[in-house]
Amino acid sequence: MFYRRNDKGRYNGGIMNTYGTVLPGAANLARLPRLSAEAKRRIQWFDYYRICGNAAKTCRYFGISRKTFHKWKKRYLKYYLPSLESHSRKPTRFRSSNIPFKTVLLVKNLRTKYPYYSKYKLAVILKRDHEVILSASTVGRIIKKHDLFFKTKYPSKKKRYASKQIIERLHLPRDYAIIKPGDLIESDTKHLPFLGKKRYAFVAIDCVGKGVVIHLATNPSSLKNATVIEAAQDTFPFCIKAWENDHGPENLKDFHAKLTEKDIPHYFAYPYCPDDKPYVERVIGTLEREFVQQGNLVSDIKDQQRRIDRWLDEYHNFRPHQSLDYMTPNEYYQKTIGKIIQPNQVLPMY
Repeated sequence: MFYRRNDKGRYNGGIMNTYGTVLPGAANLARLPRLSAEAKRRIQWFDYYRICGNAAKTCRYFGISRKTFHKWKKRYLKYYLPSLESHSRKPTRFRSSNIPFKTVLLVKNLRTKYPYYSKYKLAVILKRDHEVILSASTVGRIIKKHDLFFKTKYPSKKKRYASKQIIERLHLPRDYAIIKPGDLIESDTKHLPFLGKKRYAFVAIDCVGKGVVIHLATNPSSLKNATVIEAAQDTFPFCIKAWENDHGPENLKDFHAKLTEKDIPHYFAYPYCPDDKPYVERVIGTLEREFVQQGNLVSDIKDQQRRIDRWLDEYHNFRPHQSLDYMTPNEYYQKTIGKIIQPNQVLPMY
């Protein structure tokens, strides 16, 4: 319908603004129950039945059985349309878990003690140390049911300081074979600030057996970084054949001279390419999740080194590694070369 505009600028008989207007009977419409498609279809049955008055004819017309029609006729309340809604089919009794309570309590204790371990690692620990055989999915259901998800004490550090220095370097050959322990060691630096104090963790990892060495220092110099080479040779039960890290200044000068002195080839990753050294990047992420975010940072650097050594003892002898078919690094070394990483003499963590 169109309205003609008059000389005063108004439309004859038309209301221009509908916002804020309440339609007549809107309150009654709002109170009407919202019916499902099934209930609306049943209303059609009884509307037709009220007109023809024949139940058999109604059933033939809608293609339903007389039993169904009379079932809903008994339920139908004329002034209460929701009476035609289907009743809940939810069972009154559910399948109960057949996992013993002691086993559930054991999973809860392990998850509380090691919140950074996945359900796969916990399943391996249950079988290895407690002789309890549970699938990883079952462990995951227990964790989900009891809400065993814990917030980290410290926010994760997403950005790392990167050096802008670019130098000439020798890259790892693409056909270089990494098969045996010691074929390639990757290293990187992890910043561990605490209460305004700067500490740097020089991290080195064996790419095959996942053995790790971590040495702390108060400054990221190449001289301090060179000590991780000595620590790696003293810790790892095999010979080091090659070393790879990034192009940071801590990996030059004294560090490179130390590798040259020991006749260890030194390879450099491409600038800003962490994928070139995935093993050490992964173990640094593990250090962040399983050590730093668990509240293990202290101000004294000697005490900090002892805590890290204690964590490394857990890492080498207790923590299952998925890449090692859920063996520990020492179990892998014992199986392949018949030697293990000896634990350091450390104080208990507190």
